[in-house]
Amino acid sequence: MKLTKLELLNFKGLKAFTIHFNGDVIIRGDNATGKTTVFDSVCWLLFGKDSLDRADFEIKTLDRGEPIHKVNHEVTGTFTLDEGGTVELKRVYREKYSSPRGGEVTMTGHTTDYFVDGVPKKEKEYKEIVNSLVDENIFKLITNPLYFNETYSWQNRRKLLLEMCGDISDEDVIAEYSELKALTDILSGHSVDDHRKVVAAKKTAINKELDMIPVRIDEALRGKPTIDTPRDVLIQEISLATTTLETLEEDKALLVNGHAVVDTRAELKDVQRRLMARESELQMEYKKQSALKSNEYDMVVSELNNLSSKVESTKHRLDTSNRDIQRIESVIDELMHQRQQVNEDAFVMDIDEACPTCGQKLPAEQIQAAREKAETKFNLRKSKQLEELNQSIELKQQDIENIKKRDAGLEPVETLEALIKAKELVKQTITDEIGQLTAPVLDDDSIYADLKAEEFMLQMKLDESNTDHSEEIADIDKRIATTKEHRFNLETELNKYEEAKRIDTRVAELESQQAELAAEKSKLDEASYLMDEFVKAKVNMLEDVINSRFKLARFKMFNVMLNGNVEECCETTYKGVPYRSMNNAARINVGLDIINALTSYFKVNAPVFIDNAEAVTEFVPVNSQTIKLIVDESEPQLVVKEV
Repeated sequence: MKLTKLELLNFKGLKAFTIHFNGDVIIRGDNATGKTTVFDSVCWLLFGKDSLDRADFEIKTLDRGEPIHKVNHEVTGTFTLDEGGTVELKRVYREKYSSPRGGEVTMTGHTTDYFVDGVPKKEKEYKEIVNSLVDENIFKLITNPLYFNETYSWQNRRKLLLEMCGDISDEDVIAEYSELKALTDILSGHSVDDHRKVVAAKKTAINKELDMIPVRIDEALRGKPTIDTPRDVLIQEISLATTTLETLEEDKALLVNGHAVVDTRAELKDVQRRLMARESELQMEYKKQSALKSNEYDMVVSELNNLSSKVESTKHRLDTSNRDIQRIESVIDELMHQRQQVNEDAFVMDIDEACPTCGQKLPAEQIQAAREKAETKFNLRKSKQLEELNQSIELKQQDIENIKKRDAGLEPVETLEALIKAKELVKQTITDEIGQLTAPVLDDDSIYADLKAEEFMLQMKLDESNTDHSEEIADIDKRIATTKEHRFNLETELNKYEEAKRIDTRVAELESQQAELAAEKSKLDEASYLMDEFVKAKVNMLEDVINSRFKLARFKMFNVMLNGNVEECCETTYKGVPYRSMNNAARINVGLDIINALTSYFKVNAPVFIDNAEAVTEFVPVNSQTIKLIVDESEPQLVVKEV
């Protein structure tokens, strides 16, 4: 619809003002001459609010700062409808007076009257008729080029753009890009966002395992015994020592009993061999258990050291963050104090009411105009200061949120300390178990004791028939003891091969696990890469679809974070420049471009009021009627010109 006629009577600063429209117009005038009042009057006529969406603004015309009483405040507008025909709307705001019991007439309040094509209407009927012409929310979007980007929240902007252009499903994106086909099997029915969380959790667990495996391999290798003598040499020397012992035992038996006790010596020799084997077996079991517990103890100590280091690092990080937050909060408090001071700063008129030439008092209208001009300038400066302070406060608050988000990923100190306590208990348990390990007491072993008893009986039997070869026997006994000790050392060295084999097997198991985890992580990395590529593809597709609806404006619908996650947003840009960094001309033209798209989508038009139009040298074509409001110091009264 188009505005063809607008009549204002005692509306704000305009006592009587009429405009006939024949398409687009330009309204010129100095500050405080009523340009914005024209826009306010149309908004009030339709919806009972001013152009800033305020219902409680001052409607009455002022005279020397006081409202003029006993006059009606009227706005009448004639509109040509898109579907044909015209409609005249009229809203009248007036004072109510009464004289109770015939007394003095006093004002008791205000009332508003409504007319459509000259016919009085009730408020509800009037609103229904206006709403049938244009919805209030749509009217705000299609009549003010700055409303969409500066008043509408980014969430509402994003919702509206998606309604206009439609969202894009994950399936659409995968179907569009052949290199993403593998994602269908990877996702297994999950959404990309949900599967990204699953992959991240798995990768975290795998990385922890991969970090620990080298530690475990190192601990196992540190427990691996050093062997200097080849295995076959040890076996050969043990066999030689055994043969030597047999020979010595035979020589001793011959000296002690002669040939008559050969069988007894043979029995004794067999018992003594079994004794040695049992002793070696008991000793090896003790050393094996001791080595295993020592390895467990070293592993727990290593984990405790890692946890303690992590606790100190986390505490330092949290302390630093708390100090940063306290410092930022102090800055915010100072900024809020400054904002309060600016808010409390009230306009004080300091204008010379005398003519500088003749000294006479200036006309009231001129004084009022000067006052309004000064007050406007004061309000603009105050608004700018408040905006800058609010932006600074928001940035500082965002800094605090960023610090908290960054620290939210830290593992709680309480959890780490609980793990340390648990590991300390494990360490103490292992220490107790090591303390309980004791070298085997051979005589406590029933098998060993039986063999010893048998040896004793055989030895007694041999002693009964001994002749006096004490010196030779003593020499042989000494050689036997030395040979036994040598053989025991050789057997101990040979047993190291078994321990080394067990450790090599464990290391091989850990290395195999490491390879499997690395392969699984590689698959997860591939899935992460595909999901990252998917996110980029979806962002590009969605933004391309939306941006195709506009000639100038471009919209950034997502922020891709450093960790690959996607954060929803809605930021308007023009030639790569964010809206917040555009100059006034670019903001207005981008807003007009958006209005063109919105009127096409909603299939409704309304007059577009372009305030501060003097900032633009070349306007984009607009599908709707435009009313340009231009500040012109050379025009003390409003001047209307058709384009």
